[in-house]
Amino acid sequence: MTRVVLVASSPRFPLLFPPQTWRALDAARPVLLLDDDHPSIPALEVAEIPWRVLEPAEDTGPAGRDLLLVGQGLDLEGVAAARRLADALLALAAERGEATVLLPPVNDGPFVQLLADRAARRHVEVEAVYPLGEPKGSALLDLVATEARLRGPGGCPWDLEQTHQSLARNLTEEAYEVLDAIEEGDPAHLEEELGDLLLQVVFHAQIAADAGSFDIDGVARAIVGKLVRRHPHVFAGASAGTAAEVKANWDRIKREQEGRSDPLAGIPSALPALQRAAKLQKRAGESGFRWPTRSGPTAKVKEELTELLEAMDAPEPDPEHVDWEVGDLLFAVVALARAGGVEPEGALRRAGRRFSQRYQLAVELAEADQRVPAELTLDEWGGYWRAAKQRIGG
Repeated sequence: MTRVVLVASSPRFPLLFPPQTWRALDAARPVLLLDDDHPSIPALEVAEIPWRVLEPAEDTGPAGRDLLLVGQGLDLEGVAAARRLADALLALAAERGEATVLLPPVNDGPFVQLLADRAARRHVEVEAVYPLGEPKGSALLDLVATEARLRGPGGCPWDLEQTHQSLARNLTEEAYEVLDAIEEGDPAHLEEELGDLLLQVVFHAQIAADAGSFDIDGVARAIVGKLVRRHPHVFAGASAGTAAEVKANWDRIKREQEGRSDPLAGIPSALPALQRAAKLQKRAGESGFRWPTRSGPTAKVKEELTELLEAMDAPEPDPEHVDWEVGDLLFAVVALARAGGVEPEGALRRAGRRFSQRYQLAVELAEADQRVPAELTLDEWGGYWRAAKQRIGG
């Protein structure tokens, strides 16, 4: 029976074929291509598999399926070109008994539809050979290629103007939007925000690649190497039976690799203040400088609060002294939060979210009573606030 073999190629890995694809291509002799710029040509030549471009047949005029495709809005000339290629492929198959074509990676034209329709009417068997599923992370190549295109010739003027410095604010904003999505608990929102954050990484890597500094592969290799080095219990036969042991090994290996003698070195100064305070205290605690029980930070909070109130109640308060004492109080509160197993940055973010929700509801309740929020007394505000808190909870 006459047979046509359609071999699909991967748009992301046009030079890589699984075994079944190689077998189909090797048996073709030659492989037929629809044009001479197929990205898989180098792979065929390395494998010494002959190929040639399929020459279109003389146009025999449209058939029923052709007119249907045109009626669906497809380009008339494009349908005609695909029809001539389909007729040429079927003619070769009839002459040789079999013909194999390597399809373009992005095969969004009418060629396959027209070929299938004509093959069925001529009782020609059509076999499709598909590549195996792509590995996890394959779609990242699309993001890298898209950003390279945006910063390449004829790309986006805005993308071309960006620098590491100009994008710095975007990076922090996207990171905080990821935190918001995590707290909301909406997977779809989190997926979107992680994509925005990932774009920032790829964007910075492309800027560096354009400058000849490093590229996205260097970024990936560096973090893979770091993960392997810091997980010897997975990659090097070391022992770590608990999460605590893993964390201890991680911190030890990190200190050794960075050659860090100062426990406080390497903590970014640009971290949010609460988060940086927690890291400073954690690092100092690892060297033994910590309270053994919660009573220590509890007493410290009380002490710092007393000192702050004394500074504020002075006959002529010194702004710098007040500022100093406020900082000490907040630093002590961070220590108390850590003693209770609470990450202070996240706790304050959640408190801010609760405040926003309650405030908005309190305003709505006041307006529902025909009251102007700006004209409410503090006691009246308190009533609406308590009502909002009761409705929302907490």
